[in-house]
Amino acid sequence: MNRRTLALPIVVLAAACSSSVPRVTSSTTAANPKPALPQAALASIADRYRRACKSPGAAIGVREPGGANRFAVSGQFGPGIALDRGSEFLAGSVTKLFVATVAYQLIADHELAPGTAVDRYLPNWPRGHEITVAMLLGHRSGMGDFGNDFDQKLTDLVLADLTRVFHYDEVLDLVRAVPPVAAPGTTYHYSNANYIVLGAILQRVTHKTLGQLIGTRVIGPLHLTHTLYGPDDLTATRRIVFHGLFDVAGNGKPVDIGGFPRAAALTVDPAGAGLFSSLPDLLTFTHALFATSSLLAVPQRSALEAAVSTLTAHDLVLDHRFVIHGHGGTAPGAQTIVAYDRAHDATVAVWCNRLDPGADDLLPSVIAAKELFERVQGRSVGQ
Repeated sequence: MNRRTLALPIVVLAAACSSSVPRVTSSTTAANPKPALPQAALASIADRYRRACKSPGAAIGVREPGGANRFAVSGQFGPGIALDRGSEFLAGSVTKLFVATVAYQLIADHELAPGTAVDRYLPNWPRGHEITVAMLLGHRSGMGDFGNDFDQKLTDLVLADLTRVFHYDEVLDLVRAVPPVAAPGTTYHYSNANYIVLGAILQRVTHKTLGQLIGTRVIGPLHLTHTLYGPDDLTATRRIVFHGLFDVAGNGKPVDIGGFPRAAALTVDPAGAGLFSSLPDLLTFTHALFATSSLLAVPQRSALEAAVSTLTAHDLVLDHRFVIHGHGGTAPGAQTIVAYDRAHDATVAVWCNRLDPGADDLLPSVIAAKELFERVQGRSVGQ
C-alpha cells in the first residue's frame, strides 16, 4: 500500500523546538577520518522531523563516509511507550528493494531472465505474453494501481476482517482484476501489482516462499536481526511492539493502530509492503546494496539502480553535488526513506510513526533525508 516518492518543491518545514530532548546514540563500525556530525545537529533534525510528521515519535540514522553509524530519536511510540533506534516498524515499499535484490541475484545465477514473459510462469495472465520480468522490476508493465495510495476498495476489503489471511493466489486474483493503464513497456506507472506478480514468479522459479528467499539471500547474510518478512510469519509480527497513527476511518482523525490485528494488511500486499525492519538494519542493507558488491555484482546493481530505485537527488531537493539512489515507503502508521549518496559515500534512513495519505505524504521524510545528506556533505568539505 505504497507509492513512489514524487519530485517535490522546496518547502520550509522548520518548527519551534520541542520541550522534549531527543536521544542521540552512535556506534562506530570503522575508523572515521572525517569530523563526526554534531550530536546536537542530529537531535535537532530528529525533532524537526517529528514535528513535521505530527507524529508521536521519529528516528533518523546516517552512516557517515568513514563507516560510523549515528542515530537520533525524538519522542516515543505513544504515551508511556518507549521508542529507540532499534525499534521495528513497517517499512512499506522499501520491501520492494529486498524483493528486487532477490530477483537480480537469480538473474545473475541464470535462474531468471529479464526478457522472459510473465506467461511462462503465470499461464493466461492478462497480456502475459507481452509483459516481461524487466517490465515488472521497473514498473513498466502497464498494470493498474493495486494498493497504491490506500485506495478505498482495497482498504474496505482489509477493514472488513483485519484477521483475514490472504493467500498469494487470492492476491493474484485481485491483481488480475485491475484494469490496465497502458500497453506493456510503453510508460512508467508505479504499481504494487508489478511486485506482487514478480513475487509470484520468484516463488515459482525457486519453489520457496518470499520469506525464505529474503531470509536466506538478504537478511541472513547481512545479519539483519530486526528485520522480518511479515506475511510468512504472522505469529512473529504479533510480538513486535509497533504503534503508529493512521486515519483508518477516513474522517481526518488518525488513531493508534498498534493494537489492530495485522494479518490482512500484511498479506494483501505481500511483495509490495510486507516488511518490518529497524533503522540499523536498513542502514546496513542500503549501504550493502548500493555501495558494495556483497549482495549484487556491479552489472546487477547498476540495473537495479536504473529500474528499481525511486529516488534521485532531485526527489530529495538536492543539487548536482549528490548522486542518490534509494526508495521511500509508506504503510499504515509509518513512513520511511532509505537512500545512499554515492558522491559522498553516505547512507541515510529515516522514519516516523504517522502517515497522512496524499500527494505529499512522504514530504517530512524527504526533508529529513535532505538535511542529513547536506550535513554529511558539509562535514566532508570541512564546513
